[in-house]
Amino acid sequence: MNLSKMPRLAAKLALVVIAALASPLTTAEAVEQKVRLEVVTPEGGGQCEVKAVFKGDTDNCKNKKAEGRDNCQKETGCVCTRQEKHISWEMKNKEAFSIAFDQGSANPFVQKGSSECNFKSNKKGKLRCRVKGKDVPSAIYRYTVNVPNCKSATAELKIY
Repeated sequence: MNLSKMPRLAAKLALVVIAALASPLTTAEAVEQKVRLEVVTPEGGGQCEVKAVFKGDTDNCKNKKAEGRDNCQKETGCVCTRQEKHISWEMKNKEAFSIAFDQGSANPFVQKGSSECNFKSNKKGKLRCRVKGKDVPSAIYRYTVNVPNCKSATAELKIY
């Protein structure tokens, strides 16, 4: 092998290694987040209520841009995401549910076209919505999760 070509080969190899190491870091913040929902009945009876929690392998709130979970608690179903990314909700026993932005927050989800969010679960107790584009301000958005005849849950999502 010609020794004059070694520096070029080393430089190309270094670029490939850097690209391979950097790619997981760039995709890490784009993971779809899932809010797990469950209908629970208090011990001794009473009205059922909806509970929302975040459970996932990758927590977008740990991203530097999201600035942590100080104002976004897992136990209340709060998730962190960016513009143009999806959030999904899944009911444990596949009950029907709906979400509503009735807590003073604007609706940050796509409202028209093929990605329109209709805010109602499908027959399998699932809902998936896409956050609007760059015009959605970074903020905490409060909403309620409703199940017929049960006390609603108030949850939040943090767009960073």
